[in-house]
Amino acid sequence: MRVTGMMQNTQFLKNLRNTNMGLVDLQNKLATGERIHRPGDDPVGIGYLMRYDTELDRSKEFLENARTGKGWLNQMDDLMQQANKVLQRTRVLVQQAATDTTPDDARQHIKAEIEQLKEQMVAIGNSTYNGRFIFNGQKSDLPPYTNDGAAYEQTDKGLYYLNVSSSVTVPVSITGEDIFGTAGKPAAGGQPAVPSDNVFQIFDEIINNLSNNDIIALSSDMEKIDGAADRILTNSAEIGARTNRFSLIEERILDEQLSLEELRAQVGGADMPGTFIELQLKQNILQASLATGSQIMRVSLVDYIR
Repeated sequence: MRVTGMMQNTQFLKNLRNTNMGLVDLQNKLATGERIHRPGDDPVGIGYLMRYDTELDRSKEFLENARTGKGWLNQMDDLMQQANKVLQRTRVLVQQAATDTTPDDARQHIKAEIEQLKEQMVAIGNSTYNGRFIFNGQKSDLPPYTNDGAAYEQTDKGLYYLNVSSSVTVPVSITGEDIFGTAGKPAAGGQPAVPSDNVFQIFDEIINNLSNNDIIALSSDMEKIDGAADRILTNSAEIGARTNRFSLIEERILDEQLSLEELRAQVGGADMPGTFIELQLKQNILQASLATGSQIMRVSLVDYIR
């Protein structure tokens, strides 16, 4: 078989191109830490990689939901502590006003502070987390209470759920009436108002009793305050239990992500030491190819004429 100069040059360029393509592939592996960049690199492995990537993306969404739920419940726990402090201060003031030694003008000063405490309790009931009203069920875009009508305003009874896995949803919210008490019914159509154990109704009664200097009624108001405080403490225990559950869910998801990342690395991760050695070898081959090619390309038509 006759070997011409053109054939030598063509074969040299083909080998040089293959060597350069191998160098680019090795450089990509070292730069990214991945051995699979396209389906042709490993048709079977790419399927596993896509599956692991899908599971990791879903897991990240579930983790974000778990952390959102945990933050929501931590906010609720702080609000329960604030509400409890408001009730404690209210009880101290009512106990002071319910004594015979307290003058009438002092009760009016106490009434002014009680009114401020009621407004603070309403503000707690209208608290938000990430722009959502915490205590209005699924109607989290609407404030549940107003200062004037809080005692008679019903909150949405729906619950706000978060997905923490493909088959598990966990309730996060607690409706305002479960925490602050059932709303009463205002007088309407000739029917009298229906009172309730609503904490805002208790504040209204205390303010009215202070205005009338009704010591006996103020004494009974303290029992109602204690009942409202017990209800808040009960819900605090429920909030704590849910917070612990979300913490466990968060830990489980993080463990799952670690396992998935390890499996993904086993399938698609590059062997960095081996890849580096292979790159050095390819570079040596390239240098040898260039040196050989320089000798081949040096031959011209004049050499054949000689």
